[in-house]
Amino acid sequence: MLKPSVFLIVSFLITFRTFAQSNYDLLYTINGTKEVKIKELGFNSVKYIHPNEETVYTISKYQVEKIVFASGREEIFDSPIKEVGGLNDFKKVYVTYNTDDIAGLLPRGELFSKAIGATTLSGINQVNNRALNKLKIEAAMVGANVVFIGSTFQRGNQYGGESQSGSATQTSFSGTAYTTHKIDPQTLKSMIETRSFHHYQTHKLNRNSWSPDRTISSKFEKDGKPITFKIDEVIENEGELFVKVANIPSKVKELKVVYADDEKLILMERNDIATINYLLITEENKFFKNIANRLIF
Repeated sequence: MLKPSVFLIVSFLITFRTFAQSNYDLLYTINGTKEVKIKELGFNSVKYIHPNEETVYTISKYQVEKIVFASGREEIFDSPIKEVGGLNDFKKVYVTYNTDDIAGLLPRGELFSKAIGATTLSGINQVNNRALNKLKIEAAMVGANVVFIGSTFQRGNQYGGESQSGSATQTSFSGTAYTTHKIDPQTLKSMIETRSFHHYQTHKLNRNSWSPDRTISSKFEKDGKPITFKIDEVIENEGELFVKVANIPSKVKELKVVYADDEKLILMERNDIATINYLLITEENKFFKNIANRLIF
């Protein structure tokens, strides 16, 4: 049995902890949970302060998953920002003109996209959509799931006359790619170093192309099994990972890791002319399982 003095101390600590917790709200963001005091829920943003501070911080509602208020009430947010795992997910890339949406996100490089109508009869909406899709494609290929558009240029159809030729609709976007995904370099490095990979596809987006080229890169052993290999070296540089691998015919010595999960690893080579992705897959990928079933039967 606790002595009265000990009982009072324990009761005080429990009461104090409960009281302290009840004064703050829990802000669940895409990058983790924060104990804060919510100051304002705006149309597009949430304003809050940290415990024992007066500085007001602002975060986009799109980066918030939910808020658990000190009262116990919960508010759930449906964010349009989704995970993007390479070129195949380019339609999930979220495009914004609002600087609040990118606050605290990690930049992934500058983007530029231009589309021109095939004829003077091309509709401006069609050309705009083509330029926007190309912007999303490049964003997905550099490992981003958010694009902030900094400037837009649009020109409608201009019909010519006797002494002047006409010009077709044109749209161009300039922006910056961002990601909401913060990697743990050491965990990711360990995963890459301990696995074998198969070079499955190569995706290439030329600067002046309308769409990317997709090339099947798979090579097989004599018995029909996919050729696999280890990554030669993994290098960490300022929180990002680069790899050296002899089995990929790239023009650079180090390829940047832009995406990784249990089934695939996406490496990037980028220059002024093109953005290239090398899609490597692990034995957890369904491609291997389909090959295994084919060899059995």
